[in-house]
Amino acid sequence: MDLVLGFKTQFRTAVVAALGVLASCMAASSAPQDQGWTTYQSGNAGLVFEYPAAIFSVQKGDPTDALKARTSDRAGRELTTADGRAILQIGTFPNLDNATIDQLKRRAIDASYRDAKLDYNRTAGNWYVVSGTRGAETFYERVHFSCNGRRVDIWAVTYPTAEAVMFDALVDDMARRFRPIIASVKCQ
Repeated sequence: MDLVLGFKTQFRTAVVAALGVLASCMAASSAPQDQGWTTYQSGNAGLVFEYPAAIFSVQKGDPTDALKARTSDRAGRELTTADGRAILQIGTFPNLDNATIDQLKRRAIDASYRDAKLDYNRTAGNWYVVSGTRGAETFYERVHFSCNGRRVDIWAVTYPTAEAVMFDALVDDMARRFRPIIASVKCQ
């Protein structure tokens, strides 16, 4: 009986170890080793944002284009993966209606995330983050006020939830690298 029990324990340990190695190999193969981090700078607006250009390699335009009728003092980039499965939006624009950070977050949730399951929802001082899932997608949005609330800096990522292991790590890296550079912003 002890021999059988010992064999079962060794077999279980071997299976767990093999699964661990397999999971590590799969995670390593799903994420490029060199993600080619680069910096987006919005010119006169002063927004600086680091992102993995090897992942978000296709530029689609400027997500702040919809604001043209309101103001020319805006700048941004919309980037996607080569196959379009994930989207990164970066932008800055003036807070023309003097909305509070709580008001902007409520608008974002009502307009973009109404039917979503929010996993993280935090407001602190002059910024907020909302993230969660909607259908088969995961999203992360961070908004930061600069210039004493007169300017809104935003970055948002949407990606397949099935690839959350890789993209969650990238979002964490982008969040760590994001540093609003208030001193270099030309507040008017």
